[in-house]
Amino acid sequence: MFWRWCPVGRYPLAMETKAALAYVREFLRIYWANEHAHEAWSRELEAQHGLTAKQYALLRAVERSHDITTTSLTELLGKAQPAITQMLNRLEKNGYITREVNPADKRKRELKLTRKAQKVLDSVEPVGPTRVALALEHANDREAGQVIKAMETIHDWMTKRRMTP
Repeated sequence: MFWRWCPVGRYPLAMETKAALAYVREFLRIYWANEHAHEAWSRELEAQHGLTAKQYALLRAVERSHDITTTSLTELLGKAQPAITQMLNRLEKNGYITREVNPADKRKRELKLTRKAQKVLDSVEPVGPTRVALALEHANDREAGQVIKAMETIHDWMTKRRMTP
C-alpha cells in the first residue's frame, strides 16, 4: 500500500488517485446540492412563514411527540437549553405553540401546536435534515441502520484532525 501526505497527516491510499477523485467529485456534487436546496428552502420558509429551519424542526418534533421535553429538544436539535427556551418563547409569541401546565404535574408545561402551526406543517414539505428524519420513521431496520452508519462515518471523516493508518 502506498502512503501519501495530506494536510491532515499520512494516510494509506486505498484506491487509485483517479478513482478516488471521481468519488470526491460525486460526494461534493451531492453534498453541495443538498446544502443549496436546504438553504433555498430555509429562505422560502422564513419569507413565507417567518420560521427558521430549526423552528420548523422543533414544530415537527412537537407534532411527533406530544410529551416532548425541552431537554429532548436540546438533544434533537443540537441547541443549548437557553436557545431552545428562546425558540419556544418566539414560537409562542408568534402563535405557533402554546405551553400549558400539565394537570398531573404542575411543575411541567406541555407544548401544544396551534392551528397556525398545524397549517404550516400540513402545507410545507421539509428539505434537509428534517426530511431525512421523517424518512427514517418509515425505513426498515436495515435501511435506517445503513443511513446511520454512513452518517457516523461521514461525521468521523469530517471531524477527525488526523487520519492514521
